[in-house]
Amino acid sequence: MSEAQTQDSAARIPAALMDLLEGDALGHLATVRANGTPHVTPLWIDHEGDTVLVNVRVDRVKAANMRERPAVAISIVDPRNSYRYLAITGVVNSWSEEGWREHMDKLSRRYMKVDRYPWSFPGERRAIFRIEPTHVYFETGEASTTEA
Repeated sequence: MSEAQTQDSAARIPAALMDLLEGDALGHLATVRANGTPHVTPLWIDHEGDTVLVNVRVDRVKAANMRERPAVAISIVDPRNSYRYLAITGVVNSWSEEGWREHMDKLSRRYMKVDRYPWSFPGERRAIFRIEPTHVYFETGEASTTEA
C-alpha cells in the first residue's frame, strides 16, 4: 500500500512508520548545491514529532547547502524490508549548535550501542538542523497495490 500526503503547511509522518525515524535505519539527505545540482549523503536521523532532526558538522557541504538553500529531501528504507520506506520533502526551518554533543551521544547509543559519540575531535562544531516536512510519501512494504 502506498500513500502520498501533501499539505500547504507541514505534512504528517504516519505513526506506523515512525519506527524508521527511531531505529537504526540510515537516512539519505538530499540538498541542493549552489550550482543547482543535488548532493546526497547518508546520515543518522532523529525526530521531534513530525520534525526531522539531522546533526551535521558545520564545515560540511550539506550544512552549507541547508543554510543557504533550505529545501531538502530525506529517504529512509527499512533495513528489514527494502520495500517499506519513507520519503520526505521538507524545508529546514532552523539550526543551532546548542546541544549538538548530547544529541550525537544519543544517536551513538541508538546507532552504535556506545555511550559517547566516538568520532568527536577537539574544536569540532556541529549543528542540529530541524526539517519540517511539506510532502510525505511512503510504502508499507505489503504486497497489496491498493492506493489509499
